[in-house]
Amino acid sequence: MTDHLYFFSANSYVYASRKDDFPATSRPHAVLLFSVDGTPLTLRTPRRQFVGGAIAVAPQTVRTLSVSNAGLVSINLPPSSPFFSAFSGIVPLGAHVLERRAFRPFDGFLAGMHEGARKPAQAEEIFRDLVSTAVEQLPCTQRIDARVMQVLRYLDEEPEATLVELARAFELSPYRMSHLISDSLGLSFRAYQGWRKQVRVCKLLYSGRSLTDIAHEAGLSDSAHLSHFYRHWYGQSPSYSRDRESVKFFS
Repeated sequence: MTDHLYFFSANSYVYASRKDDFPATSRPHAVLLFSVDGTPLTLRTPRRQFVGGAIAVAPQTVRTLSVSNAGLVSINLPPSSPFFSAFSGIVPLGAHVLERRAFRPFDGFLAGMHEGARKPAQAEEIFRDLVSTAVEQLPCTQRIDARVMQVLRYLDEEPEATLVELARAFELSPYRMSHLISDSLGLSFRAYQGWRKQVRVCKLLYSGRSLTDIAHEAGLSDSAHLSHFYRHWYGQSPSYSRDRESVKFFS
């Protein structure tokens, strides 16, 4: 029973799984969940339960998931994605059920992802169209402040910058910088930095390097620290994810 992991451009990724149940997880990504055959998924947050064949999940939402043998495709969009801000309207509730029938034109794509029959280079355009279709169903779309896009580009070049250093570079107070980021992205600066660590971990996980080396490269203290955060993000160990008998990786 092999899962499939696909990395797309701009740090978006798709995880397709045959598991039935998933433990509590939370990550900085905005997430779209689809059952391959349309069977309703059951997602539970601390506030309520959501049932549907397609569900949008706000970033940082703690949730469990039951799939009932329907086949799961999970689309993960990073803060740098142009679609990310559209998920800001569902932050208070944590998730939003989408009309699964709207995605019937993408059933072949979803099935291909689930079976490992597609490669990201062959699916990039379909991927964008599918996400656009989902965003059209979200309750509101908030544009990211143009200054935040400059801040994100700055952090790409200076990934270790602190909030104080970042605020100084843009001639703002740390308080104003913190609110500028959180108001636009729905993420705190700390959560955004956590996402950057997550990206570094994922890019290195299949490099053949030891988990200790990966932890240090990503700014974590050791392999135990890495495993703790990885389970929080994905509900499984990094060793499981890099086992090719468990997860097949495409990039």
